[in-house]
Amino acid sequence: MTASKKFWTPLGGITRWTDVEKMEKLFRRPKRGFYPRWVFRAERLSQDLKTKLEERFELNGIRGDRRIIEERKLIRRFQRKASLYLDHEPDKDDILEWLAVMRHHGALTRLLDWTYSFYVAVYLALGEKAGGVVWALNAAPISRPEPMIKRICDQKDGFRKFSKVLLHYLKQCDFLGIRADGDKLIDLAVAAYLIDHPFPCVYPVNPFRLNRRLSVQQGLFLMVGDIRQSFSRNLTVTFGGSRETQAHLWRLEITPSVEERKEILRRLRDMNISNEALFPGLDGFARSVGEGLAYPRVSGDGGT
Repeated sequence: MTASKKFWTPLGGITRWTDVEKMEKLFRRPKRGFYPRWVFRAERLSQDLKTKLEERFELNGIRGDRRIIEERKLIRRFQRKASLYLDHEPDKDDILEWLAVMRHHGALTRLLDWTYSFYVAVYLALGEKAGGVVWALNAAPISRPEPMIKRICDQKDGFRKFSKVLLHYLKQCDFLGIRADGDKLIDLAVAAYLIDHPFPCVYPVNPFRLNRRLSVQQGLFLMVGDIRQSFSRNLTVTFGGSRETQAHLWRLEITPSVEERKEILRRLRDMNISNEALFPGLDGFARSVGEGLAYPRVSGDGGT
């Protein structure tokens, strides 16, 4: 598949609050008798679906197997110095937790952040920009672990390698006294397997310990299976081709006028969707200080 081949379906644009409400209802509607599992991601109007790691590789002309080598260096470098900044470090072998911590603090990873909330995605697309894009992905076909495990076992010596990884993490749970959650344990094993044995795929994962920001944003990660290839290539292989992916990936442009943008943000604020709510701590509060400019009638603290 070439990068220019369209693998998503464009939807009508959002220009006012009533459009937001209509689209949210659309995503809750059953499709052919089944309820899709929509997840959403906000981007700039000009931005493609790419991980930060992919963007940086492209910027620096890093291709092929060298990407795998450089990713391992990034992870090891972060692990070596993380103790200077973290109160509690993940277990050294818990690669999914390490990737989640790295992504949380802005490091380059193969994880792409998504949210289960359409409203949160709309806010993130508009909160500090005049307009943006919301990507909507029906993750239901790729969320069950059984198809992923089958794909792993179809790889050369995949069953033996994956069984070894899974057994390792089961023993870790016993050693740490952690009750093994089946799905999360599989997520952990899949993440570790893909780091060492890459093949094109995209798989939804959640770390054992959700950080507070990921929790309040109703978030999850999509993990790229083969970082030597683009996110779009990994996704289309997972769904079986560009045409098949189009049925599950939609793109909405959000381009309201200045006044309509203020109204959308005001409505979302009334739903407790704001920088201060979505980014807990001082960082979120600092980002929220200027939000009153969008709806001065309710800023109300009278500060100068």
